[in-house]
Amino acid sequence: MNKTFKRMLKQSEFYVFLIIIVFALIIEAKSGLFFTNNNLVDRLRSMIVPSIYALCALLAFVSTGPDVSFPLIGALSSYLAIVITEGLGLAGAPWIVSFLIGTFFGCLMGALNGFIIVKYRFPSLIVTLGTSSIFNGILLGAFEAGRMYLPENLENFARTPLLTVKNAETGLGSTLPMTFLIMVFLYIVAYFVLNKTMVGRGVYAVGGDEVSAERAGFNVKAIRFGVFVVNGGLAAIGGLCYAVQAIRYLPTEYEGAEMEVIAAVILGGTRMTGGVGTLKGCLLGTLLLTMVTNSLIMLGIPIEWQKVFIGAIIIIGTAVSAIQSHAGAKVKTRLKKEAA
Repeated sequence: MNKTFKRMLKQSEFYVFLIIIVFALIIEAKSGLFFTNNNLVDRLRSMIVPSIYALCALLAFVSTGPDVSFPLIGALSSYLAIVITEGLGLAGAPWIVSFLIGTFFGCLMGALNGFIIVKYRFPSLIVTLGTSSIFNGILLGAFEAGRMYLPENLENFARTPLLTVKNAETGLGSTLPMTFLIMVFLYIVAYFVLNKTMVGRGVYAVGGDEVSAERAGFNVKAIRFGVFVVNGGLAAIGGLCYAVQAIRYLPTEYEGAEMEVIAAVILGGTRMTGGVGTLKGCLLGTLLLTMVTNSLIMLGIPIEWQKVFIGAIIIIGTAVSAIQSHAGAKVKTRLKKEAA
């Protein structure tokens, strides 16, 4: 029991969980609305897309470095999925057909990122910043994308709730969309791959120490390329989930989501130096960020202060990650000296 508790104290996720509990109690004491059924459903709903994007950020940080292109990959691949679904007369097909189309294009865009990063060994941050601008230019310039209604299959999917609740006191109702199940499915698959397969071990090994991973037999280039291909597919799914939840396609609302997502995964214990990060941390960090961005109004804090809180969280999370990395490096150095 003592060993378990000591291990928990060393994990960033434990402290994030405590902050979530304290923050929730403060909001409840101030407003009396946090633990109402409709607010809890709203919190789950607001986590869906950021949690999917958080998988992209986690995989990139753990294996290679930051990826900031996933919102624009989501925007462009969603647009292509919707246009092709309508153009090919697939509006009557199952909704998953549109998701598969979007995922295909997302994987292609992710492959472009991976090819440039792996082939030329360019920093992932620079590459994904550049491709973000390219994808944005194609979307708004070449295609002149604007607001669009969803094809029939996606609209029907959007209007089929997984759960509907209503607050008896306030009369406010909330729905949890079917996209929540998509998010849960992706996390289950990610957990199995990262924790139960050699590929998952390779992802962490490559990010922890590239030379050691190569000596252990891992194909470093293939793993990094594969991570960005997968990231593109995940981004496409996240983008389509956003469109489904909005019940229309809104191309200009995708850009900028990367900062909150990166803040969430860093806050959840993912290290910017690579090799360390958990799915549990992703979910907890995302939950805390969505609570901050959506619950400040309950505390009587103006909505304009959101970016101040998010910026502070990014700095604090980065500082904690840097301190942990520095402490880990000191321990490794000491152990090497003792072994010598």
